[in-house]
Amino acid sequence: MNNLDNNQTHLTTQTQAIGLSELFRPVWIRRWKLLFFTFIITVIVALYLSLLRPCYTATATLQIGNNKFPSSQSSDLAFNQSNKEKIKTQYELIKSRLIAEKVISHLNLIENSEFNKNIYKDKIPFLANFYTDNKPSLDFVVDEFLKRLTVMPISETELVNITFRAYTPELAKRIANQIGLTYLQYQEESHSLAKASVSHTLEQHLEELRQKLVISELALLEYRETAGIIDIEGIVNIVTAELTQLTSSALEAEKHKDDLKITSDFIKNNKTNLQALIELSEVSNDVVYMELQQAKDLAKQKEYELAKRYGPRHPKRVALTAELELLDTRITKQINKIITSVEKHYLSAIEKAEANQTRLIKAKNDFLKLNRSHNQFFQLQREVETNKELYHSYLIRLKAADVSGANDKPLYALFIDKAILPKSPSAPNTKLYVAISFILSLAVISIIIMIRELFVDTLNSRRKLENFREASILAVLPKFKLANSMTPHSELEDDQFTESIRTLRTAILFNGEKKPPKVIAVTSSVANEGKSTVALHLARSFSEMEKVLLIEADLRHPTVAKNLNLDVHRPGLSNLLAKTHQINECLVRDKSVKLDILTSGISPANPLAFLSMKRFGVLIKVFSNFYDRIIIETPPVNAVSDAVIISKNVDSVIYVVHGTKTKREQITQGLRLLKQVNAPIEGVVINQSDNIGTENYQNKYYNHAANIIKLPLRKQM
Repeated sequence: MNNLDNNQTHLTTQTQAIGLSELFRPVWIRRWKLLFFTFIITVIVALYLSLLRPCYTATATLQIGNNKFPSSQSSDLAFNQSNKEKIKTQYELIKSRLIAEKVISHLNLIENSEFNKNIYKDKIPFLANFYTDNKPSLDFVVDEFLKRLTVMPISETELVNITFRAYTPELAKRIANQIGLTYLQYQEESHSLAKASVSHTLEQHLEELRQKLVISELALLEYRETAGIIDIEGIVNIVTAELTQLTSSALEAEKHKDDLKITSDFIKNNKTNLQALIELSEVSNDVVYMELQQAKDLAKQKEYELAKRYGPRHPKRVALTAELELLDTRITKQINKIITSVEKHYLSAIEKAEANQTRLIKAKNDFLKLNRSHNQFFQLQREVETNKELYHSYLIRLKAADVSGANDKPLYALFIDKAILPKSPSAPNTKLYVAISFILSLAVISIIIMIRELFVDTLNSRRKLENFREASILAVLPKFKLANSMTPHSELEDDQFTESIRTLRTAILFNGEKKPPKVIAVTSSVANEGKSTVALHLARSFSEMEKVLLIEADLRHPTVAKNLNLDVHRPGLSNLLAKTHQINECLVRDKSVKLDILTSGISPANPLAFLSMKRFGVLIKVFSNFYDRIIIETPPVNAVSDAVIISKNVDSVIYVVHGTKTKREQITQGLRLLKQVNAPIEGVVINQSDNIGTENYQNKYYNHAANIIKLPLRKQM
């Protein structure tokens, strides 16, 4: 497990290194352009800074502190906070327009050319035109003055630095010192005005409070006489007690009335039901009713005993029956009497409750009226007491002010250090700005290069190659320039490119399990992608091991003859197809390797018709009998249909793509056209790639001529 984790960590680190390498590779490749534009921008900034007038800075130092101390430890926090706010207020006061206007007026800065010149040097003619002789306004001078002023407190101290910038050192010194002096004068003037106005203000307030006190006392006396108030507290207590007693009585009467109402309603509903009326507590608990009911019970018991011995007509039973009837009559009368009494009590309870309610309402009204009088009386009384307290308070302050002479200063301000004449300009800091401009321009241009490379829709990075699924990638060829004179016998001037071509050759020979292709077509999406160069050098690479024929089938824009310094009008493929020349007249043989070259010949009027002839296919088959490998350079797929026609006569198609110019859409379109005719696409070759680096060992092992095996020259046949 540890070995697996180590391998995964190493793979992740390697992937990140590759990503960073691809990210910074465009910057490294374009380093000279990057440095050139960075240098240009830096020079422009330096020239601009050299045109600016030098600024001088002078600094004066003041001390601003608090004269007062907290009265108790509990108020330390609040005092410190208040002290900070007061001192910050003084800092803002120094930077205010009020102080600025006073300094400008004292030094007559409106007439000074300091605030009427541009930021450029006067010795430069075309910049001197910015100068104006018009007198600036006060607002303009104040705004310009405040822009150059800096007030900076020194941390953990009571000191504050007043810094001013000017184009002349003398003026910077004078203004910095004058700001401090003006601020101190303003503080003294403010304190003097405050001392002069304190006593006058207190006397005015004291007179106003005395008049308010007299008016409030007269209002209280007048109200007492009008309302006839002697002891309002005692009257309020009596009325309150009476109101409490009436409220209690009214509640009891209302409750008694509600209880009787229930009984009265029951009687009304059961007036004919004697048995239901007997169940009332007023009836069942009546003494007379109880005695009559008891006598009736004894008579019934006696009747029961006589019924056992005598008949119904016996005188004793007849007398007892008459007695029972008399008792029933008396009971009924007694019940009616009780019912009548209950109803009378109910009516009496209603009248009593209404009377109590009337008295309660009257008592409440009297109480509210008395309460309003009580509130108004005490309001007037409180106003008198408040005015008395304020009057005595201001009287004490006035006497204290007369004794002390004036209030103490809450803050003090001292001039600690006056500004001195600056010896050297403080701005512009040319070295710093030039260094910053160099670094920023270098960084910005580098970022632009990286972003452009990331967002350009080409196959210019390994990440984009990994996401390319339309065809397999056979090889990545580095950026390569042809020699000035490239003859059939000349060698490649770039060993790294040569090794990349050999890698492509190996990929073609060992691409899967299928048989290596014998006839290979080399095409591209558009023109100028390097397919001719790839075809030529691939043919030379194969010719190191076997006999190879290179056919230039691009009859529209042939380039092989020109690159090999051959006569562009010499016979070639078109002449063979037209049967105007023999094969030996059209072939060019490279004596250094086993390579024969068949150029395009004279360009025909209709190249597509020539390539569509059966003779072209027959010619390819004939050449296959004499050569081990045939490489055909074709026109671009997206431009004309020649490559599509030629792909029917080959075993493999190699698709060349310019690494930094060919758009992915063009690549996809070209591959789609070839796939529509079932062309045997071998894969894609990335040409002129300056962002995808090859392995470091190639530079080590293939840059030295001693490490390259050179084949002996083939004898002329």
